[in-house]
Amino acid sequence: MSRKPNRTGQKWRTTPLVILLMVVSASAVGESDYTIWIPRSPTADALYRFIKDGNAGYIDATGKVLIPPTLPYWGGNGGGEFHDGLLEIDVGGGVYVDRSGRKVIDKGLYRGWDFSEGLATALEKKEGGKWGYINTTGEFAISPRFPSHPDGYVSSFAEGLAAIETGERVGYIDQSGSFVIAQKFLEGHSFHDGMARVVAEGPCVYLRPEPGGILPRSTTASQTVPSCKYTFIDKTGSILSPQRYDDAGSFSEGVAPVRIGEVWGYVDKQGRTVISPKFDTAAPFSDGLALVSEKHLYGYIDHSGAYVIRPQFEYGEDFADGLAVVGEPLYRCWYIDHRGNRAIPDDFAIASPFFKGIAHVKLFSGIRNDKVWGRGSFAYVDRTGKIIFSEER
Repeated sequence: MSRKPNRTGQKWRTTPLVILLMVVSASAVGESDYTIWIPRSPTADALYRFIKDGNAGYIDATGKVLIPPTLPYWGGNGGGEFHDGLLEIDVGGGVYVDRSGRKVIDKGLYRGWDFSEGLATALEKKEGGKWGYINTTGEFAISPRFPSHPDGYVSSFAEGLAAIETGERVGYIDQSGSFVIAQKFLEGHSFHDGMARVVAEGPCVYLRPEPGGILPRSTTASQTVPSCKYTFIDKTGSILSPQRYDDAGSFSEGVAPVRIGEVWGYVDKQGRTVISPKFDTAAPFSDGLALVSEKHLYGYIDHSGAYVIRPQFEYGEDFADGLAVVGEPLYRCWYIDHRGNRAIPDDFAIASPFFKGIAHVKLFSGIRNDKVWGRGSFAYVDRTGKIIFSEER
């Protein structure tokens, strides 16, 4: 009846390393999943999940158990984040617990997703139910008025606005539920750093990590249409510039990665090219550096476009909390600092980006392909590499 909103303020990109972790896990369990868990949204609370006897529990950033392993474990390792002090526990069914594990919202909703900026998308439990937004008491703050898939689409709030699709056009509402940016785009993503990526013209074919297709979706299959071109809008709905890009990432630290032809560069909020397109891949800036690749090797550039850490790694992640994961496929990962030096002495079989001071790792056994089965010794570590919490699977 509906699909889960995924155009949120998500930070963790589908980098090569994340794709690797998902594919490896899929070979083991028969479906796509992450092998390790870590919050993947910058708006998530600093609570971290662990699994014991098939149930989920949560620790804080010191390793203290806040919720014993009594909660249902579902959704693999791609969900289960606390937002605004609440966790949805009923596979999208709109049941929430607080930071003590106590059930605090159970209003008989058909669907309910993560909170963001005090509101969560929720679907009425009735025939032809529509999406609205509930507050942290479970009451509708924005009445159910938006149609569900395939007739519409809703997203979580980010930077005060939420993308809404109806009639095959996307616009943006504020927290009153009123459209403040008219529904005129074929596709619209969440705001980051004051800008949102959109598709303004069509029909066109889009190909992205999420399911691709034709926009607008009513376009007949017999039509020959070009690939979608991307641009950005600000919070007034104004389009960045006449320039269109073959692909684009989110704005961060005042610039965004864009692809022109087969190479990536960066533009600023005036649409000016600030780093010339020359990279095979490029990610949004994080911690003052951006992950880029050339000739299948990854390195990091600064805002001038100069390499601070030359391309030398087979895999890499964005910097977070001053550290970044780099590694070798199906074997080992380690953490580096902003100069490219090893920041933690140990290698790990799998390692996540840091999130608010800690990271989730699988301890290194030295056995190639050890991560395939998703079993072994897992831990949360601090920025020095000290284990603050461990678990066996």
